Amino acid sequence: MRVAVVIVALSLPIAPLTAQQPARGDSMAQQMQQASMMMVPMMQQMAVVMLEGTLTALAKPENAERLADFTKHYYDALVRRGFTKDQALQIVMAVGVPHPATAGR
Repeated sequence: MRVAVVIVALSLPIAPLTAQQPARGDSMAQQMQQASMMMVPMMQQMAVVMLEGTLTALAKPENAERLADFTKHYYDALVRRGFTKDQALQIVMAVGVPHPATAGR
């Protein structure tokens, strides 16, 4: 009998807690949505800054020359690896200007 009373007593506080979990989940989902909405302007600003930095770097003549060197070396390496000149040209054209966003791929 004592065991039954202890089990009932221990289970009482659990029932109200489990009934409140969906409300907590909704609240958590709302908080996550609010947080993501606050991050959107910050992410847009970061994208603009990154693009401006990239354009500033690409506008420098020495960087254009470095990109030209890279492109020529890349084309030559493709031909040495067995690609035809036309295939190598198509690959180089498809790759375009390498930039940090694709460097990790």
